[in-house]
Amino acid sequence: ILEWTQLSSSLPKYGGATFTRWGRKSCPKTSKLIYNGQMANSDFRANGGGSNYLCLPSDPEYDSYAPDNVPHSVLTRVWYETQENLNAFPNPTFQHLAPCAVCESDQRVTKVMIPAAVRCPNSDWVLEYKGYVMSMVDTHANAKTVVTEDYYKTSYICVDQAAESLTSQPGDWSGSPIYLARAQCTGAGALGSCPPYKSGKALSCVVCTK
Repeated sequence: ILEWTQLSSSLPKYGGATFTRWGRKSCPKTSKLIYNGQMANSDFRANGGGSNYLCLPSDPEYDSYAPDNVPHSVLTRVWYETQENLNAFPNPTFQHLAPCAVCESDQRVTKVMIPAAVRCPNSDWVLEYKGYVMSMVDTHANAKTVVTEDYYKTSYICVDQAAESLTSQPGDWSGSPIYLARAQCTGAGALGSCPPYKSGKALSCVVCTK
């Protein structure tokens, strides 16, 4: 056993799985920071652009090519569109800009984001963080309430339950808002597993590695 311990300690330390911690500027204690920055996506009124969220570094680097007056894709800021009376997050987030951090786990090579969960599957997995599933708002589901414009589809991401902000005050932003996601349990398109799913509950999520 002693020989194996000495041998293993002399082996190189390989990296592990990477993941993005949406809504936070730092990584969990179980992982190390690769870089941090701000969340970005296409403007919610755009017909083109990407549908996935990006974590843009705080210190961008550029190569020499600088196109001008040619067709291009545009990245815009992301902000939380979370009503404060929902009490989903302990820190002020409503209409604040959203940060992000890209993290590397310590020699754990597999990662998974599990929606509708508050814990990892078993003790083999390490909980990196937990939070809430968020994405662009669904115009059909909210047609009679807050939504009056057309929005595009985006990725579903797991935003940390202790989400932080890049701004000290809320703002009237343009860009890409993110909203809490929940299951649909009534009408056309209802999930076939209601209950246990509930239409009035925000979906939790966890990010786990092993």
